[in-house]
Amino acid sequence: MKTKETLEAQVNGLEGKIQELTNELSTARHELGVIGKPTMTENVYELLQDTIREAIDNISFSQEDFDWEPTWHGKEVELDYLQFNEQDSMYDDIIRWIDKEFRVIENKENPTTDDD
Repeated sequence: MKTKETLEAQVNGLEGKIQELTNELSTARHELGVIGKPTMTENVYELLQDTIREAIDNISFSQEDFDWEPTWHGKEVELDYLQFNEQDSMYDDIIRWIDKEFRVIENKENPTTDDD
């Protein structure tokens, strides 16, 4: 007959194995999801990032692009300044969506040719 200490050690060992297998299963599920994504090279990914950042930086926002509530001063309302400060956040959100849909692979070296 097993002692209490032996059974506790066995239970602890089995719980450790269960946790290890749970972690391996989680990792394998993640890798399975990633491997099915379409791929793009690092060069294309960097070009896409630069293009998105440039496009966001060059968006010309107008008052119509924002919801705003005016402050009334008698019969007059005035909006002196309106600025969009979340370009970086917008860029990061877009890149996260791209990361969810694509898998980035290493660039393959193209053989160089001698241009004489």
